[in-house]
Amino acid sequence: MSVPDLLGRSARSLQVNVALMRAFRRSPLEFLDVLVASGAGTIPLRMGPERVLLVDDATQVWELLTSHARRTGKGRGLVRARLLLGDGLLTSEGEQHLRHRRALQPAFHPQRIADYRAHFARAARGAADRWSDGGAIDLVAEVSAMTLDGAGAALFGSDLRGPAPQTTRALTDLLAGFRLAMAPGGPTLLRSGLPVAVRVRSAKAELENVVDDLIRGRWAGKLAPGPVLDLLASQPELSDGQVRDEVMTLLLAAHETTAMALTWALAAIDQAPAVRADLEAEWDAKPEAPSPGALADALPLTTAVVAETLRLWPPSWMFSRRVLEPVVLGGRTVQVGTMCLVSPALLHRDPRWWAEPERFRPDRWLRRVPGEADRFDPKSPGQPRGAYLPFGAGPRMCIGEQFAWSEAATMLAELGRRWRLHVHHAPLAVGRSSMTLRPKGPVQATTWQRTS
Repeated sequence: MSVPDLLGRSARSLQVNVALMRAFRRSPLEFLDVLVASGAGTIPLRMGPERVLLVDDATQVWELLTSHARRTGKGRGLVRARLLLGDGLLTSEGEQHLRHRRALQPAFHPQRIADYRAHFARAARGAADRWSDGGAIDLVAEVSAMTLDGAGAALFGSDLRGPAPQTTRALTDLLAGFRLAMAPGGPTLLRSGLPVAVRVRSAKAELENVVDDLIRGRWAGKLAPGPVLDLLASQPELSDGQVRDEVMTLLLAAHETTAMALTWALAAIDQAPAVRADLEAEWDAKPEAPSPGALADALPLTTAVVAETLRLWPPSWMFSRRVLEPVVLGGRTVQVGTMCLVSPALLHRDPRWWAEPERFRPDRWLRRVPGEADRFDPKSPGQPRGAYLPFGAGPRMCIGEQFAWSEAATMLAELGRRWRLHVHHAPLAVGRSSMTLRPKGPVQATTWQRTS
């Protein structure tokens, strides 16, 4: 290759890197637009010291996350996330990850999750009891406190309603630290005197205090039995720091995923009157929370709304895998050291896999047979494996997937039986880049009572 060619490639790489950094600071969706336009899905791109390949074919994504799982490790994002969350399930690797996952798996057994529904329903009813007809609410704050309440009671046997406002603010500030952690020199920036870095460190300390109180309370017998703390206590090889990291990770994941799903879902429902009417008919036909059993059978449209919400606004909008051994994707060999980017946000809106990909269409998840009731069917859209990944795939698939589905559907139905929400400024715009897809700015809503 000639010197002009090399210089041209270097200049282009620098130009793309600058554009990507600027886009990442503004919005995750803008970052993805720039990434696709860069051609990183065809030719690996240099991003600083990293060789980056965007894997945007559903079949290749599935192979990467399943068949090639042992040949890949965590990418830069999750490595940097350790600065915020420690070494819990989300960020740990290898044998440690496998050992901790096996230890916690019983807390997410289907029967346990069925039992948790009572906590989810109680938390949602508690939120609904606080609302007034024609009242104004901060939607993100309300659903965040509600999901924290439900997750705290279900997983940790703890009542987190008291510290909920401070805890949810701290969780939001900690998530905002992801932008700083991912920036060039992120570890140094997080230790700096920048106002955002100070807020992140303060948030981390606040959350560590909450977690330490949970752990001490359970050890002292002051809390009701909670499966996570009890399971961690049965692992004597875990240090106090490792227990704290696992609890912090699960506390964040268990409430953040559902809180954002509910925010996006309620805003989308407000923009879709026909969907709302069908949902209200489903809820009115079942005025009580369904008994333990298949939630999707009892509330098929509610479950479909959750599925469609997770399609359009997946909790993890992008993640990465670092290639540890050469892998073949789509007939090409991907070199050791390459960072493979996977974006559920791109895959979930790809017209190759989805009809009307930008539209909120919960009906795509329903199987309709004349003379029979509609049934939720996760395969109904006809998408290939790898095209729908709200919780990942393979051995690192989110351990709390079914927990999140159950919490979101249960809470959505409990709120919807009593209240109709008008979400101001919907459809909502996506906010600045974070670990999850969050809406831009405060989300204000008006609550209207459906029944007296």
